[in-house]
Amino acid sequence: MKHADYSIIVPVYNSAGTLSELCAQIHAAMTGFNYNIILVNDCSSDNSWQVIKQLQNIPDNKITAINLGRNAGQHNALLCGFNFAKANYIVTIDDDLQFLPVDIPLLIDIQKNTDADLVYGIQADKKHSFIRNLGSKIVAFLFMNFASTPGRGSSFKLIKSTITDQIKHHQHSYTYLDELISWHSTNTQFVTVQHLERQNGKSGYNTFSLIRFTLRVILAYTTLPLKVMTYFGLLAFLLCLAFVCFFIYQKLFFQTELGFTALIVSIFMSTGLILFCLGIIGEYLSRLFMLHNKKPVYLVKEVLSEKH
Repeated sequence: MKHADYSIIVPVYNSAGTLSELCAQIHAAMTGFNYNIILVNDCSSDNSWQVIKQLQNIPDNKITAINLGRNAGQHNALLCGFNFAKANYIVTIDDDLQFLPVDIPLLIDIQKNTDADLVYGIQADKKHSFIRNLGSKIVAFLFMNFASTPGRGSSFKLIKSTITDQIKHHQHSYTYLDELISWHSTNTQFVTVQHLERQNGKSGYNTFSLIRFTLRVILAYTTLPLKVMTYFGLLAFLLCLAFVCFFIYQKLFFQTELGFTALIVSIFMSTGLILFCLGIIGEYLSRLFMLHNKKPVYLVKEVLSEKH
């Protein structure tokens, strides 16, 4: 791939209906810039790969196409794209045309004026469902307070290659790019961009997958569960201590029988707490095990290089 100033990376998943229009809009928006496009097909179940091959086969279309052998998820697909990008700056944008390529020059202008490491395109009004918007706010709050990610962000962003070079060989099973990028960024800027309703298909994220992804990245990139476990254990200990004092008081001054119920409640409460804590510790140990095994986070099946 020839060297470019900007590489636009698009993770593709079941978006055959929007790819042609997306690439056409990117070409129009980047007129006058030295750029290329990297399309990473994340094992789509529709004919996205066939559409990508048709687009890539057009001479001077500036497209490099990567076909993954199994579904790796949006963030790992972008990580794959980083490894194929040779540009000075990386732009990531979704495949569904909710973010518009016409706004890419806005990100470029902000970066030039501020020398930012990272520029986010922020939606003035997110055209997502209430549940997804609520989930995004919860994740943003958690990562702003318990990790390094800024309280706002999006999948539409411009990143210096010096940042992506430091994270592109990341081998964690649960990749959360915004957190990784924030570890190496000292100057982050934001610009308001358009955000439209999804016109074709449906999101690859449903409520269950969003909850699962959120729990995975919380376990992978924060110590929040361990802190919760610590404070919850302390609270449970104090409650149990209070019950013990109460029962002793009842026994000493009122000759009350402690009874079977009190015994069963204390056993189940303490056992449940221990199992809960062991479960959290087990999750962290399983992630250390997978990291130690260095299991690849994505599998490249086929690469079609840019045609000149």
